[in-house]
Amino acid sequence: MSAGKRRPPARPHRAPKPRRRASPRPAPAAPGKAPPVHAGGTRLAVAAEPRRPLLQLPPRPAGELAPEQRRRLEAVLVLPARRRLDALMEAPDVAELVPAIPADDFAATLLEVGLGDGDVLLAHAADEQLVHLVDVTGWSGDELDPAAAVETLDVLRDSDPELVLRWLRTADESAVLSLFGRLCVVTSDDIPDPGKLDELELGEPYSLDGAFLIWPRDLQREGFLRWLLTLLFEEQQETYLWICRSLPWVLESDVEEDAFIRRQARLIENGFPRPEEGAEVFRPASAARMAVSRVVARTPTATGTDRAEKEALAVAAPELPEAGLFAARCIERLAPEAQAELRAAIGRLWRLVLAAELLHPGKPDDRAAASRLATRTVSIGLEHLSGGDPDLGASLCLARTALDLFQVGHSVVLDLNRRAVALRKTGWLARIPDGVRLLEAPLRQAYEACRLPRPRRFAGVDEDGKPRMEPLATMAEVDESRRALETIDVLGRLLIDGLGLPADFSETINLSGCLPDSWSELTAGDILRTALVHGAATGAVAFVPPDAGELLSFVRQAVASGTLRETFRGEAVDLLLSRLPGPTAATDRAVLASYLAGVLDRLAEELAGVDASRPIDPRFVGGLVRRVGGG
Repeated sequence: MSAGKRRPPARPHRAPKPRRRASPRPAPAAPGKAPPVHAGGTRLAVAAEPRRPLLQLPPRPAGELAPEQRRRLEAVLVLPARRRLDALMEAPDVAELVPAIPADDFAATLLEVGLGDGDVLLAHAADEQLVHLVDVTGWSGDELDPAAAVETLDVLRDSDPELVLRWLRTADESAVLSLFGRLCVVTSDDIPDPGKLDELELGEPYSLDGAFLIWPRDLQREGFLRWLLTLLFEEQQETYLWICRSLPWVLESDVEEDAFIRRQARLIENGFPRPEEGAEVFRPASAARMAVSRVVARTPTATGTDRAEKEALAVAAPELPEAGLFAARCIERLAPEAQAELRAAIGRLWRLVLAAELLHPGKPDDRAAASRLATRTVSIGLEHLSGGDPDLGASLCLARTALDLFQVGHSVVLDLNRRAVALRKTGWLARIPDGVRLLEAPLRQAYEACRLPRPRRFAGVDEDGKPRMEPLATMAEVDESRRALETIDVLGRLLIDGLGLPADFSETINLSGCLPDSWSELTAGDILRTALVHGAATGAVAFVPPDAGELLSFVRQAVASGTLRETFRGEAVDLLLSRLPGPTAATDRAVLASYLAGVLDRLAEELAGVDASRPIDPRFVGGLVRRVGGG
C-alpha cells in the first residue's frame, strides 16, 4: 500500500463493554524481531518497550509549607473561586502556595473560573495537580474522551509547553498510550500492518524520522498531535521512540481499561468514592434517628474577635448552604472552628452524592448540582430534627454528623416518593391511570417531581422547554409537595367515588355537542365546576354538562352583587365532601377547601359578572363543560 493512500471509512474503534480485566500480557519481543505467533497464526499483542524512559525536565515544586503559610492557604481556599484565584495571584509566595493546594481544589478552581484564566495556577502547578486536572476533564463515563483531553492539554500548551511534558512524565503509561492510540496509528517497515488500518478512516500519513509512519485518526486534533510528537522527537527522543514502538502492539481496549482503573484509584485518593460507596449517603434513616430533638444545650452566638475571625476565614464557600436555607441560620451560631468542620463534612457529602448520582467530577454544573443536593438535604434534616429552632439546629450540628443529617433529610423527602407511588399502585390512579392528565399543571408537575426516586420540586422549564427539577430545600417546600399529593388523592376519590367518573371516561362519556368537545382540553377543576353548576341549577351534584338555561339558573341562585355568594362557597365544599364515601377526615376538608378556592375563583371570574336578565352565550364560558343551546 502506498504511503498516501487513504483507507475506506468504517465505524470508529471503541473499547468493548462491559469492561473486563485485561488478560496477562505475553513477554515482550526483543527489539528488531518479529512478534511471537500462535499455532493458528495469530500474532500476539506485545509491547516492544514495556517501560517508558524518564522525561528529562526540571524538578517539580515541593508543595511544602510553613505553619503560617498553611493557615493563609486554608483561609484562601474557603473563598469563592474567583476571589480564591485573585488572592493567590496577589500572594508574594504564590509559587510555594499553589503546589500545596489539594489536587481537587486546584482543578475545581480552574474549572469554575475557566481554564483559560488560570495561568497563575498552571505556572506553579505540581505534576500531580496536572494529572488530576486531566483525570476529571478528559473522560466521559468510563471511556477516554480524546477531544476533551486534548482541549485541556491545549490549555496547558498555551500556558507553557513544558506543562504538557510534565503531564506526560507523571501520567501512567496506559493513559499516555490510550490517548495516543485514540489520536493516531503508527506503522513501520519492520512491523506488520495492524488490521485496524483497514477498519478506520485515517488521514494522510507522515514521518518525523523516516522509520515510523504516523496515521492521524482524529483530523480535528491532528495539529496538536503533530506538535506534541515533534516536540518529543526534538527534545525527548527516548519517549518518542517508546510511544512509536509500543502503539503497534497494544490492544486499545486493554490499555484504556487499565487507564480507567488507575484513574478511578487516583480519584478515590482525591476524595471521590466509587458509586456503590457513594450510594450509602442515600440510605434511609431509622425511626430512632428521625425523632425530633427536644432538649439540647444551646450554642452561644460568636461575638467580638470570634466574629471577626469568622468573617475573615469562613466567607460563603460554595460548599456551604445558600443564605436562605435554615442551615445557614444554624451555622451563623457556630464558632469558626465548628463552621470549618461542617464545611469539610458537607464537602465530603457532595462528593458522595456526585458518585452516587453518576455525575461527572470534571463538570462544574454537575459538581454544583451535587453540592446543592447535599446542602439542601442537610438543611431539611436540621429543620426537621430541630422543629425550626436555629439554636437547637446549631447544637445538632455539633451532636450529629453531616452524613446523619443528610440521611434524616433524605428520609423526610423520600416519604413523598412513597406517597406518589401509592397513588399509582393502590390509589385512584391505579383505577384510572389516564387520570393524571386531568390534573392542573401545578398538581401534575408536583406529582411528577415526587415520583422521582429522589424527589425534587418543579422549578420551571429550561431554554429547551424541558421541565427543570431542583432539590427540595426547606420543610415548607416538603409540606407544599405533601399537600399537593394529598390534594390529588382527595380529588381523585371525589371524581371517581363522588361523581362516578368511569375508568374509561374518555371513551364512554361523549362530549360531542358540548363545549369543550375534547377530553384533552379538560381538567379536574372543569369537571368540579360543571358538577357544582349543574347541582345548583337542578339540585343534583353530578358531572352532567349544563346548557345555557341551566347556566342562567345558576347565576340567579349563586351570584349576588357581581360576585359569588360567600354562603355558596361554603355550600360548594360541603356538597362535594358529602359525595365522598365514608367519614370525611379533617385533612380531606382542608385540602379540598384549599383546592376549591381556586376552582370557585375561576367560576366567579367567568360567571359572576353575567347579566341574569339576558340569555348566556355558552361559547364565552371556558371554565366548565356545558351543552350548547337550551333555554
